Amino acid sequence: MKKLILTLCICFMAAYAFAGSILIEGFEYANHDLVKPIGWICDDDSWLCGYLEKDHNRIPHSGNWYAFSNADDSWMFMQVYLISSLQYRFNCWAISDGDCQLEFWAGPTPNINAMHTQLFSASIGSGFYEKISEYIETIPEGCEYIGIRAITNGNATHLTIDDIEVDQVQQYEFMAEPITGDSAMYPGTQGIFHFTVQNIGYDALDITMHPSDEFFTGFTGLVDGISGMTFHAEPNEIVEVSITATLRPEVEPGTTAWLDIPMTIPCNCNTALVTFWVTPLELEQASENTMDIHVFPNPATDFVTIESEGLQQVDVFDVTGRMIKSVSVVGNALQLDLTSLKPGVYFISAKACSTSSFVKSILKM
Repeated sequence: MKKLILTLCICFMAAYAFAGSILIEGFEYANHDLVKPIGWICDDDSWLCGYLEKDHNRIPHSGNWYAFSNADDSWMFMQVYLISSLQYRFNCWAISDGDCQLEFWAGPTPNINAMHTQLFSASIGSGFYEKISEYIETIPEGCEYIGIRAITNGNATHLTIDDIEVDQVQQYEFMAEPITGDSAMYPGTQGIFHFTVQNIGYDALDITMHPSDEFFTGFTGLVDGISGMTFHAEPNEIVEVSITATLRPEVEPGTTAWLDIPMTIPCNCNTALVTFWVTPLELEQASENTMDIHVFPNPATDFVTIESEGLQQVDVFDVTGRMIKSVSVVGNALQLDLTSLKPGVYFISAKACSTSSFVKSILKM
């Protein structure tokens, strides 16, 4: 199967790069308590570094360096090349001991007069860390520095900031990736196709699936246990999706068939596509013994029935290939309890005296 025909291309220049994000703070690197942050340009006494032990930090780890302002109106600058044709997301955590204002600016040089574009501002209250996240769609030309301004005006003693990040991200962006599907099917039979969709943009999305009907018909969708062809995805959320479809009876065995599943969002400015390749089989390609094993209903809810003469063993696997259930059978039928399984796609391997094995994917709703 080929994977999605949609990728996020990241082309970004900066001093610190971490997993697709730009961590621009630099507070963790060779800083000292009550010394201006290394890597930043600022007056010696306007922004200083501090340190919190694990028990006092908002994110549990061994400890955390941060920067704080102890002046009524203070600036600090760092060189970050912002490309005007791209969009960015700025993230920052902040806390203060009184009401104050935090502003992010951009300009060509590291001084107050050169900061010609205010990217965003936020009012910071007291008592707890809050996350500031802002999407910037348009960056002017020649912005080689960002400036951070703290305005306390005597209302606060300290305004503290931490974990400043910049991501290249579009406002509406998502990607999809196939996980598994029936790669060989008999014309007129039903198959299940499983994939994930991840929202990698700034805003929440309502995504609609449009399965192609060239080779398949009878589509049903299942998203996190809910039926439908439209689903919601918050930023950074990964959603598991299953499509059940029937290979058209008129499809010629031995030809090449595929199932395309384009997905769109309401603005029609972004589309993701997953494709599953399927080989239509001749009925005579299956042994008579294999055809004597029946699995129903599919999709299933609480129970699925496996029938075959001389049934011996039934194994259940998840999409990663991990065995999650194995049952020995004496007889011609087994009602398999699925109530303990989460909704999703599973594989049933049935063994009978008349055939070595038979594998069938099922959809648990």
